[in-house]
Amino acid sequence: MTVPAFDIRDAMSDAVSAALPVPESEAPAEDTPVASPEAEESSDEGEVSPEQDEPTGEDSDEVVAASDVELPEGFVAVPSVTEGLATDFVLRDEHGEVEVPALIVEYKANGKVRQDRLDQVVKLAQWGVYSQDREQRLKADTQQQVEQMEQLLVEREQQMERLLNDEAYREAVYEAYLNENSPERRAERAEQQMANLRLSQELQSISQTGEQFYAAEVGPAIQLIADALPTVPVEELEAKLEMAMRAHVEVAPNGLPYVPPSRYEAIRQYIVEDLALWAQAAHSRRSKPVTAAKQKANAELERAQVEAQKAKRMVGQKLKPVGQVGATPDRPKASAKPSTVDDAVSSALSAVLSSIR
Repeated sequence: MTVPAFDIRDAMSDAVSAALPVPESEAPAEDTPVASPEAEESSDEGEVSPEQDEPTGEDSDEVVAASDVELPEGFVAVPSVTEGLATDFVLRDEHGEVEVPALIVEYKANGKVRQDRLDQVVKLAQWGVYSQDREQRLKADTQQQVEQMEQLLVEREQQMERLLNDEAYREAVYEAYLNENSPERRAERAEQQMANLRLSQELQSISQTGEQFYAAEVGPAIQLIADALPTVPVEELEAKLEMAMRAHVEVAPNGLPYVPPSRYEAIRQYIVEDLALWAQAAHSRRSKPVTAAKQKANAELERAQVEAQKAKRMVGQKLKPVGQVGATPDRPKASAKPSTVDDAVSSALSAVLSSIR
């Protein structure tokens, strides 16, 4: 059943009008029910005093609760679904987003009558869109296969027609058929199939051995080098090793590249003798500027400490402490060992000034 649309503001306005007291000059109509004393008392409490402004339409909407609204005949107040939705979706009207009502949709599908909540129907619609897209892809693939089969059928019909009409072509095809089905060719094909099977098994074994070799030896060796030389990352070491391993790659009869176990020793030597040395040299070049700056700072610090000691000794030789006879001059407290050039200079100046006082 289709529910007619109505304006909730009109319904609330009618409810407010019904709640207001009836003027004394007008007698109640015959069809109008007589209000009870409790209703009259509540109406008196709801009257607006002369000192207060008459409420506007918006204020009336806020004062009246939704449960007090009298809906027209045929309309019902549907509760909203706040949680437990089967899927995320949004309902909108001309004014914007609205709450999801707890409506039950009854419909017929696959010969059965179903009753699902509105959010469950939306979930089924999502599944339907996915199924439709998948069906369209399958139809496109099937159509392509059908076209290929039709093309192959046309070629076979042309070949059959030529076999019937061209005697030379028919004899050549028959001779080729006899050659392909001769005992020698059948034995050759069987031998080739066995060779391919053996090759596949060998390559599978080589692949497993290579994975074990990398996990047990190559990977830990690269990680050890990277830990010892922080400026050389693991990714860079792996890239260098991959380039070096290309020289040891062989190609199988089926065209697949692989590294035979006989080349593992050469890879071990490359990691120890070439890759580790290259990483050490790269680390030395990358860390050289930092080391040089640190050495320069240490040299300046030592030089400042020496100059401070010389200045202190010279001042102590030329000046005598001033004070009472027999009194021991106050000595400055021992300061911590300077760690920078500025700390060393400040320490030297403090010592000189303390000796002059």
